[in-house]
Amino acid sequence: MNEQRNLYLAIGISIAIIIFFQILIPTQPIDTQSIEKDEVLEPAASIDEQNKKVVDTILSKDEVINSTNRVLFKNNSIEGSINLKGAILDDLVLSKYKTSLETDSDNIQLLLPDGTANPYYIETGWKELNNSNIDLPNLNTEWQSNNSVLSPSNPVSLIWTNNQNVTFKINYSVDEEYMFTITQEIINNSNKTIEVFPYRLIKRINTPDTINFFILHEGLISLINNELLEKNYDDIAEDCSSSLETKKSFCDNKSQGGWLGFTDKYWMSALIPDSEQSINVNYRHSNNGRDNYRAGYVGQIFKINEGSNLQYSGKLFVGAKKLDILSEYDEKLSIPRFTDAIDWGWFSFLTKPVSYAINWFFGYAGNFGLAIIAFTILMRLLLFPLAQASFKSMAKMKKLQPDMQRLKETYPNDRQKMQQELMALYKREGANPVAGCLPILVQIPIFFSLYKVLFVTIEMYHAPFYGWIHDLSAPDPLGLMTLFGIIQWDVPPLLSIIDIGILPIFMGFTMWMQQKLNPAPADPTQARIFALLPFIFTFVLAGFAAGLVLYWSVNNILSIAQQWFIQRRILAKNG
Repeated sequence: MNEQRNLYLAIGISIAIIIFFQILIPTQPIDTQSIEKDEVLEPAASIDEQNKKVVDTILSKDEVINSTNRVLFKNNSIEGSINLKGAILDDLVLSKYKTSLETDSDNIQLLLPDGTANPYYIETGWKELNNSNIDLPNLNTEWQSNNSVLSPSNPVSLIWTNNQNVTFKINYSVDEEYMFTITQEIINNSNKTIEVFPYRLIKRINTPDTINFFILHEGLISLINNELLEKNYDDIAEDCSSSLETKKSFCDNKSQGGWLGFTDKYWMSALIPDSEQSINVNYRHSNNGRDNYRAGYVGQIFKINEGSNLQYSGKLFVGAKKLDILSEYDEKLSIPRFTDAIDWGWFSFLTKPVSYAINWFFGYAGNFGLAIIAFTILMRLLLFPLAQASFKSMAKMKKLQPDMQRLKETYPNDRQKMQQELMALYKREGANPVAGCLPILVQIPIFFSLYKVLFVTIEMYHAPFYGWIHDLSAPDPLGLMTLFGIIQWDVPPLLSIIDIGILPIFMGFTMWMQQKLNPAPADPTQARIFALLPFIFTFVLAGFAAGLVLYWSVNNILSIAQQWFIQRRILAKNG
């Protein structure tokens, strides 16, 4: 009876995990240590004052861009411009990524200028200490540029000199991917000592559309004092509002180095201060008709004597969260745990190796579908001993079918006696009635990890396979309700549950074939449950990423081959 109960439990857990794991693994935020309020330098207070008025007219990006003087930038991965009014980086397009699979679709627009519907930009500047009457550049300052185009081989300097003969510079350089180096410089040719501190700020106006899925974090992200902090936009609004006298501890913190910013599913903007610099980190929210989210930091106070100059450097990442790029920045630029910008979840010890393995196979195969197949074969090899033992036991169970049937006929009315004799038969022959569930149960952690990787990593974004599979991160596009692509129409949400694609149907068929190689359970109820599993899995996996269904299908095929081979050997051996 214990074996029977364990069998039901194993099957139930397997199905439940597959269906519901999405809602069982929320991202767990970590609060950093609080500091005293009087130790915190509030960043960019005057900037908030300049943005009190809500824009009455929403303009298009092109209208805003064309109305301002700008420095253009371009490399292999991004293109855009810097607004010379205020020295704001507010226009950035990802050259390698489009909004959809349509050939004429737009590239991803990550940063947008103020005046558009959803502004998202980076500010860089200085604040003075104790009202020292030094004219500082602000959002209305018209900067001059020494070059009109910023590129990896052509850095740019923005220059402004105030009436007191203090010159301010912002020096920009960019690599071939997504990393800017920004150096603020002050040349004090005035007749007095000045005291200022630098600030850098990412501002996002209006709450962006998010997937709102528990296994994916979107919102504030930072690594401060080696602690990863993840907060959604509601958390910032509730806990870090500028109108609150007392804010939550994570809203203000001291740190040395680290990084902070906002993350979407595939994209991120992050400020990266110099690792040797002490900073005060601030997260804020305000609402003046539109939600205003800010993540920024201020540096230490600098005293610059007359005739002296000062440079303050840091980096800015704005782009796609591609694993190899983040890893390279982590290693070469010593940005700690930068790969954790990808939401690996609680089970990062599984999801990270899965991602690295698939990317390694992709380096040789050149196709992520083939990489998934290679990864599936690798998993089968690693789990071969367990599967071998399980399949041998199931083969023995199949051989014992006549004996099991005789016991059922011998004790038709004495279920307890029949179970005792069955257990004795299993023990004598070395068979295990639940052995067939072991491969499924072992596959669950791997299945989850692959699902997580397919869902959160940009490598799978619009990654094609062959034939009709153009995006391994999306469900099979050819379903029953369109006669597998023959009829072109939008399937209503009500019918989407039965709009099963070609690949899920193939997966269900291979699962059914695999099941046929196993002996039918002695208990009729168990037999019915097993018979339903291929249909249940077909419907459940129909809405999952095609790459995940591909993995399961290939795994079934390999299991069929292994089972058939083992059964042939056992039957031949026992002649």
